[in-house]
Amino acid sequence: MPIVKGKKIFGNPKVSAVIAAYNEELHLGACVESLLKQSYKNFEIIIVENGGSKDKTLEIAKRYEKEYKNVRAFSLPGKQKGPGNAWGFGTKMARGKIIMICGADLRYGKDYVKNGIKRIMNGETVGLVHKEEICNNTKNLWARAFFYRRLSADTNGLSHVFSLVRRDYLIKRPYNSELGYADDQTIYMAEGSEFPVEELEIYHTNPASLSDTWDHSKWVGKSIKNKKIVVAILPLFPLYAIYKSLKHLIKEDFYVPFILFLPIYYSVRYFAYLSVAVRYLFIQKKIL
Repeated sequence: MPIVKGKKIFGNPKVSAVIAAYNEELHLGACVESLLKQSYKNFEIIIVENGGSKDKTLEIAKRYEKEYKNVRAFSLPGKQKGPGNAWGFGTKMARGKIIMICGADLRYGKDYVKNGIKRIMNGETVGLVHKEEICNNTKNLWARAFFYRRLSADTNGLSHVFSLVRRDYLIKRPYNSELGYADDQTIYMAEGSEFPVEELEIYHTNPASLSDTWDHSKWVGKSIKNKKIVVAILPLFPLYAIYKSLKHLIKEDFYVPFILFLPIYYSVRYFAYLSVAVRYLFIQKKIL
């Protein structure tokens, strides 16, 4: 599908960074600090604590709100529904013409906004995303296995998601929280719209422990449509772990310590998917 173009935006438009944050006390501060250092100054930060975090996420958000005039903090009641729920709420509260979709585990180069909004302002596209994310904690095996560098573009050079987007475009297309981990692909799944990529500096703090990997994989597992396949793989799971490990070493990141570690890593991920699939198919009969 052709890139969706927009009208030109003149002047110095306000940009609203919306951070979805759930149990992110270890990462939220670094994310906010990187946004406060942006070279583009007509900028606000909206932190949305999403669904009753059990740590100090909301406390940290409120502290930034008290200290900086361009920071606002909110908390959504009820069960955590995925980041799309927080991004949608933050978009409604935003005062900017351009929305920056943020995860609390991301850190941004100082010119991310300045360089990222140019193609939106000239009307070339309604939204775009950075070309790749770089792992911020590569010395940790769990984190590096998650990814070393993650490309945003598909084989056609476009992306199913965006990180900067016109507010008037996004506000008419609310996130579908039922998609879970894939809720950032709501517009692509509904309309087939894809977005161009841009060389922008950005770092991701990856899950860095067995428990973090397990929790993240369970979240991903809820979004797997055909959960019967996950269960069917069980007798062959050792082959699955070996296959995934070899593919990772050959195509993604040949790193000597991975030779023994990756089979463990992919086993943990698989059994996290399996726990969700079993509960869905045989216990609850619905996505958690």
